[in-house]
Amino acid sequence: MKFSFVKPKPRLGFPMWARAACRQLVFGLLLCLVRAAAAQVSTEPILRIEAGAHLSLVTRVSSDSQGRWIVSASEDKTARLWDAATGRLLTVFRPPVGPEGVGAIYAAALSPDGRQVALGGNAGFDGRTHSLYLFERASGRLPPKSTLSGLEAPVTQVAWSKDSQLLAVGLRQSGLRVFQRNLGFIGSDPEYNEAIYGADFAADGRLATCSLDGSIRLYRIDRKGLQRTARKQMPGKPYSLAFSPDGSMLAVGYQDSGRIDVLDAATLTPRHTTPPLSEGNLGRVAWSSDGRILYGGGTARARDRFAVFAFADSGRAAAREITGFSNIVTSLVAWRDGVLVGSAEPSWASFDAAGSRRLYARQQTADYRDADDKFMLSEDAARVAFPLAPGGNMLLFDLAKGDVRPYGPEAKLESPRQPSWMGGGPSNWKNSSAPKIGSRQLELRPGEVSRSMAISADKQRFVLGTEWYLRAYAVDGNPLWEQRTPAAVWATNLSSDGRWVVAGLGDGTIRWYRTRDGREQLALFVHIDGKRWIIWSPSGYYDTSLEGEDLVGWHLNRGPNIASDFFSVGRFRDRFYRPEIIQSILRTGDEGEAVRAAASALAALGVSEPGSPPPPVETSKSPPRPSALAPSTPAVAPPPARGQGNVANLLPPVIDLQTESELETSASTIPVRFVLRSPSDAPVSEVKVRVNDKLVRSLDNRALRSTRGEAHEVQVEIPPVDSQIRLFAANKNGKSEPVVISVRRSAAPVKVPETRFETLYLLIIGVSKYPEEWKLDLAEKDARDFNHHMVRQAGKLYGTAVPRLLINEQASRQNVLDGLRWLRESVGEKDAGVVFMAGHGDRVGAAYYFIPGDPEVLPSRAEFKSTQDFENWKQQNAPRRWVPGEEISRTLLGLKGRSAFFIDTCHSGVNARPGQSTNPDLTKALNEINEERGVIVFASSTGKELSQEDPAWGNGAFTKAIIEGLRGGADFRKDGLIRPSTLQSYVTDRVIELTKREQRPVIFTVGIDDPIAVKAQ
Repeated sequence: MKFSFVKPKPRLGFPMWARAACRQLVFGLLLCLVRAAAAQVSTEPILRIEAGAHLSLVTRVSSDSQGRWIVSASEDKTARLWDAATGRLLTVFRPPVGPEGVGAIYAAALSPDGRQVALGGNAGFDGRTHSLYLFERASGRLPPKSTLSGLEAPVTQVAWSKDSQLLAVGLRQSGLRVFQRNLGFIGSDPEYNEAIYGADFAADGRLATCSLDGSIRLYRIDRKGLQRTARKQMPGKPYSLAFSPDGSMLAVGYQDSGRIDVLDAATLTPRHTTPPLSEGNLGRVAWSSDGRILYGGGTARARDRFAVFAFADSGRAAAREITGFSNIVTSLVAWRDGVLVGSAEPSWASFDAAGSRRLYARQQTADYRDADDKFMLSEDAARVAFPLAPGGNMLLFDLAKGDVRPYGPEAKLESPRQPSWMGGGPSNWKNSSAPKIGSRQLELRPGEVSRSMAISADKQRFVLGTEWYLRAYAVDGNPLWEQRTPAAVWATNLSSDGRWVVAGLGDGTIRWYRTRDGREQLALFVHIDGKRWIIWSPSGYYDTSLEGEDLVGWHLNRGPNIASDFFSVGRFRDRFYRPEIIQSILRTGDEGEAVRAAASALAALGVSEPGSPPPPVETSKSPPRPSALAPSTPAVAPPPARGQGNVANLLPPVIDLQTESELETSASTIPVRFVLRSPSDAPVSEVKVRVNDKLVRSLDNRALRSTRGEAHEVQVEIPPVDSQIRLFAANKNGKSEPVVISVRRSAAPVKVPETRFETLYLLIIGVSKYPEEWKLDLAEKDARDFNHHMVRQAGKLYGTAVPRLLINEQASRQNVLDGLRWLRESVGEKDAGVVFMAGHGDRVGAAYYFIPGDPEVLPSRAEFKSTQDFENWKQQNAPRRWVPGEEISRTLLGLKGRSAFFIDTCHSGVNARPGQSTNPDLTKALNEINEERGVIVFASSTGKELSQEDPAWGNGAFTKAIIEGLRGGADFRKDGLIRPSTLQSYVTDRVIELTKREQRPVIFTVGIDDPIAVKAQ
């Protein structure tokens, strides 16, 4: 539906109210037709980054009238709900998304009563019309009939009336629309020649808007609909406005001015103006709750930061800087007695009346702006060094080692080659829209700005990174190729071997593009913590650090009027965790070739097709003699070919929560209602309920089928303290994303006695006596010493201790499997189960195995001439001779009481030779165990590091640190109790100290901090 920008002349004899009613009827009828023919959206899965915060500039921030929740929206195509008391992320709202800018959210508003979140932006899937979405705040759902489709232009502003009954929608060059909260049409004003970026309701229901066309407009809304009551042309481009709390004044900020005008809210006559700033604008404005302070921000700067200023005396006093950001201020809104601020960093923050910062949700992505010569590459592009922030310390990512560490000059990497290196080349390229080669201007698109540049080692080409593209040119400036990028290219470099262009982008990723044609082959994301990372290919194969899988996921549109689904890549771990494919891509330069090579290698071993069930757990107590030639069921399934095993065909379940995700109650039992969605060929097989990460309920097929109707309800008992309920569902494809319910206790906190367990069940395994070439020195002793200290906990934190100690030959495959089954059958709700493993572990394909103590469980290295021979042997023999990591994780995640896992299997062996040692990569196994966040995990080293032993220590470094911690080293509170958090701190520091930073333990406390031991005497 289109509206004329020219106001029609009134027709004689046809009353104004009748014409208004007619317009409303026509608009409503056409809108219904448009809704019925909503634009189709692609349902192809899309890989997207999920770092727990926004990736691109925050366009809007909003809050409810009581300041309980905060909503932020971004051009990254998400909106987020935060707890205003703690800053905790509660919900990610995901409308449908499309290519390039389609899906970007420009406008967001939380209704004053906190019930609905209005979102709008660029939803032009058909290139013509756009949509407005009304999400439920409590559940995060987009209910039926909550999408308004057919809007003629992108939504640039939304605003709720103070009673939450009306919603004003500002469009880009197509005017204003006003709706009821159920999206019933109230009225429109199409007479705008520019975008509406400012809209606000007064407490008495008046509506004010401002537009870049220079006008301020006032409206009233009555039984006749939307009525414009005043219009005033301003001296500039008004960008935002806000009614004072009492409705008597209207503050106006400008896109092109460093002042704020305060108008009479009834007549729009000027009252006063804030003292003007000399540089930048104050395009965003807000009032304090009492109207005494007027806030302004935008591009205005103070002390080299983009500042937020407070003007006392309702805007008459001099500016007082209250905070500053590294990028422009994009949104201001009143919050409690202070203000909320959104920034293009991207970040948001809250401030009280005194200007003190209360919360700060900072960006969680690397910032490669001005990285310049610090963006360094190895000759083959397998190693890249970079700073996480301008002027920050540098990190080194090594693809071959699968590791991120602090960068040192010994790495010998190369900075981007610049024109001074070759005595000529591009000029005027830095932050410029007119880069040149000699006197020739390089052609860019309108508005495109060049950000980075690098020259090839042979001096035959160069690349420009711009706001939207990565561009390659011949040395004379002739274009070779262009590649659209998902964010600005702030840094770039070319490998000396001429095969790769590597770029650092504004979304925090580093991406590898082929020099010959610009096709992207790999993308790396390193979290701002400098520890978690993930690298992936265009089809979704990946390698990752521990806890790195949640950083990237698959976005699936479900339709134009339905909220999208999002699954972290870890939900497809068995199919797509393929470190060998990632490394092969760098060698071959082509993802398709790397995938085919991996499939061919596995096919040569007779590997079954994807989707085949895993080999059964061996029940024989005497496994057959290992042989390099003995055929067996392979350990892993082959990677799916392109198009085969598509993510959309491998979906896990989805839990749609019907209960509020934030509850305040004194009840001891809470009903949790939810609806399950799962593919028709993969029904839900289990639902787990954890309270404070302890398993309290497990619903199987029978229990789920017995529930009538679509909605399920489970009664969950919770302790008398603030608690967290987590739900997981599973089908044959994998586990769902967790659903979390936070429970706050409304009664005064009660003193809860320190947790005491009835029985401590211990399964302790230590194997040193492997075949001669594989033997270890201290694994056996580590197990015995750990057992000695833990059984002494009986009568203290635990009523009794029941150990099962398996040493060397006793730790046969069958005995270990029996021990795991014993734990599953023995540990009750008031018990604790602990597994300790020391020995060899190995990765076969992507799967982890513990190597037990059976005779000849490992072959002689003399049998093998190459690393590949040993890999072939493992593929054929490991599934029936070693202990699958899946059995270990299944046991730990299925224990009814508290569970803990101590593992030290990352040893190379005393006589290991390069290429003929075990590959003890625990990454997949530990990520799988940590998936439900229900197990306390202490691992000796990161997934791909080796554990250190030294006879002088008396134990391996890891076990030595554990035992020292149990003996009091981790009693930081001096109360005689050892907690996971304190043991984590002690063990981490002690292992790094003992090994001179060569070994870094990995510890998941998953928020559980009940004491696990009493200080040993």
